[in-house]
Amino acid sequence: MKKTNCSVPPTRQAQREAFGYLSFNVSLINLDIVGVKLRESGEFVVLMYRGAHKVGYIYEGEKLTPKQAFITYDDAPDNYNEFDKYIEFYQDRLEVLAPIPDNYVFINDQEIVQTKHNDL
Repeated sequence: MKKTNCSVPPTRQAQREAFGYLSFNVSLINLDIVGVKLRESGEFVVLMYRGAHKVGYIYEGEKLTPKQAFITYDDAPDNYNEFDKYIEFYQDRLEVLAPIPDNYVFINDQEIVQTKHNDL
């Protein structure tokens, strides 16, 4: 089984068309997200990697217990560079949705602008 590219979150172009801008929380800089779809339940667990190191997960579904979601996280490789072995081992049980390479944007200090938010 091979990794597939995930279209969620939407591409940069889709974000621009929908909102007119791209935004992010600075604490998420250099954080990669990888979706893992469990074939049996159809549920997704999102794994987070900073560099090659696994740092957390998000589960927003309803079918898995917190323990089952954690087991999915715990089974994933600690090092992102070992994902191919993980995919091969679990090929009948899951699908890995890798980030689209074109969704990466490199920024510098001149491109970051603080904006005022209007209180509603």
